[in-house]
Amino acid sequence: MEMESAVASTCFHQPHMERKMSAMTCEIFNELRLEGKLCDVVIKVNGFEFNAHKNILCSCSSYFRALFTSGWNNTEKKVYNIPGISPDMMKLIIEYAYTRTIPITPENVEKLLAAADQFNIMGIVRGCCEFLKSELCLVNCIGICKFTDYYYCPELRRKAYMFILHNFEEMVKVSAEFLELSVTELQDIIEKDELNVKQEDAVFEAILKWISHDPQNRKQHISVLLPKVV
Repeated sequence: MEMESAVASTCFHQPHMERKMSAMTCEIFNELRLEGKLCDVVIKVNGFEFNAHKNILCSCSSYFRALFTSGWNNTEKKVYNIPGISPDMMKLIIEYAYTRTIPITPENVEKLLAAADQFNIMGIVRGCCEFLKSELCLVNCIGICKFTDYYYCPELRRKAYMFILHNFEEMVKVSAEFLELSVTELQDIIEKDELNVKQEDAVFEAILKWISHDPQNRKQHISVLLPKVV
């Protein structure tokens, strides 16, 4: 999935906190975190340590609530090693827990959505989905649509798929991702009633372009794809 790096970042603000806390409370606890005071948990990621407060992390993530209250863990335990996430992403997750804002950029949105999904932080998931919807273009629409196969983003998937159907002719001209579609994915697109093309020749030419990208393995699909043009 390609993004235009020139696009400015978006600082997403969560209007409805997963667990409500006053702005004053968040500010006070964030100051304590930054000063290393009254912290009762250390999150370790690849050797990096982050001091935090269990209650704050629990307030925005069911992952942390389960981690800190599970019968497998001693409630007095202070240090937790978290796998499957980079220190940079963990830093953003913890900052979000305290401030309920997060910078979303073309460079971090994919990893951030994956991290938010891992920790079940729906506020960040929604922010990433809104950001990706705003970034949809001819070059990345297929990548964004396929990206939603891994995360529950139904509205983003619907918008990306309709973007593909409504801009099919122009998308085929410039999208490298189009050439990487599977035959099933291509077939599904060209048989949709919502497919927007001025002439049927455009679909025929798109099929030929897709086949010519890997003729040895794709020419066998001509008999399946061409009837969809009619």
